[in-house]
Amino acid sequence: MKDVGASDRFVTVCAKPITLLKNPYLILGLVFIIGHCLGLVITSAAGLAMLLIVTVYPLIIRVGCSSLSAAAVVASVLCVGYAPASGVAVMAAELVHLDPVEYLVSYQLVMAAPVVLVMAITHVIVQRYFDKKDGVHGYVADFAELEAKRKELEKTPLIYACMPVLPLVLLLIFNKMVYKTITMNVATAMFLSWFVCFLVDLLVRREAKKSFDLSFSMFKGMGSILTSTVGLIFVAAFFAKGLQQTGLITYLIDVAKNCGLGVTGTGVVLSAIIGVVTVLTGSGVAAFTSLAHVIPDVAQHLNSNGIAIMLMMHTASEMLRALSPVAGVIIIVAGFAKVSPFAIIKRTAIPCVVGYITMLIIVSAIF
Repeated sequence: MKDVGASDRFVTVCAKPITLLKNPYLILGLVFIIGHCLGLVITSAAGLAMLLIVTVYPLIIRVGCSSLSAAAVVASVLCVGYAPASGVAVMAAELVHLDPVEYLVSYQLVMAAPVVLVMAITHVIVQRYFDKKDGVHGYVADFAELEAKRKELEKTPLIYACMPVLPLVLLLIFNKMVYKTITMNVATAMFLSWFVCFLVDLLVRREAKKSFDLSFSMFKGMGSILTSTVGLIFVAAFFAKGLQQTGLITYLIDVAKNCGLGVTGTGVVLSAIIGVVTVLTGSGVAAFTSLAHVIPDVAQHLNSNGIAIMLMMHTASEMLRALSPVAGVIIIVAGFAKVSPFAIIKRTAIPCVVGYITMLIIVSAIF
C-alpha cells in the first residue's frame, strides 16, 4: 500500500475535511481524532506521523497554532494499536483466545472511543495553555516544499484511497459476529486484498512489469517483519517461559492475591511496568511482547479471562510511547520541527497520562 501510494492517498482524503474548519484549536483536536482513526489501517506511528506532517501540519500552523502544538499532536496520534491491522494486537487477541475482529469491536473500540475524545480535549487545553504561556511559534517549516509533496500525493488516483481499508472491510463482514458460517482470518483477508489491489493497479497503471514489481513489496515486507517483530515475539515468549520456570510469575501472583489486588489491581501494576519500560526503551512492541505471554497464566490463577489485563497492558505500551525521548516517532517529529524531543514530551505528557488514567478507569468499570 505504501509503495503504490495507496496509504498516502488514503491520508490525504481523510485529512480533507479538516481544511473546512477555521478555529485553530478545534482543528488541533480534530487532527488528533482523525489521525488516531487512521491507526485502524496505518500501524506505524512514525510512518503515520510523517504522512500527517505533509498533509495537515502546515494547516495547523497557518490557522494560528504553534509548531510545537502541531508537533505534539502529530507525535501522539497513534495511542492505540488496533487489531487486525497491528500484528502485536493480533497476538494480544490470540493470547486471550479472541478473534482479532472480536477483540477490536467488542473491547478495543469500546475502550478507545471515550479515551481518544478525552485525550483530544486535553490536547486542546494543554496546547492552548502552552502557546499562551510560552509565546512559542518555533521553527516554521518550508510550506512550499510540503505543499509540493502534498500535491504529488494527490496525483495518485482516488480509487487507491480505498485499498488500505479493504482487508478491514473483509474482516468486519466475514467474521463470526456477522456470519457464523462464513469467516475469514487475517492472513486470508490480507492476501485476497493484495490480489485485488494488484489487479486494480495493473488496470490503472497499465505497466505489467511495474505492477508486478510493486506487488512483491508485500513479500519483502513479510521478510522484514520476520527479522524484527516476529523475532522479537519469539524471544519474548522464550523470556516469559524462563520467568515462569524460575517461579517469578507464581511469586507475583501470590503477592497480588495476598495484597488483595485482584484482576484490576494486577492489570494496573503490570500496565505501569510496561509503561515504564516503554518510556525507557522507546519501543512499545518490545515492552509489551516481553510480558504479554505471562498474561494467560496470571489470568488463570486469578480466575479471569485476562481480557481486562490484556487491554491495560497493550494500550499502555502504545499510549505511553509519546512520553519517551528515544521513541522513533518523537525523534522524527522533533527533527522536523527543529526542537528538542523533550520540548515535545513537555506537550504530550499531560494528554497521554490523562488518557492512560481514563483507559484504566474505563477498562476496570466495563470489563
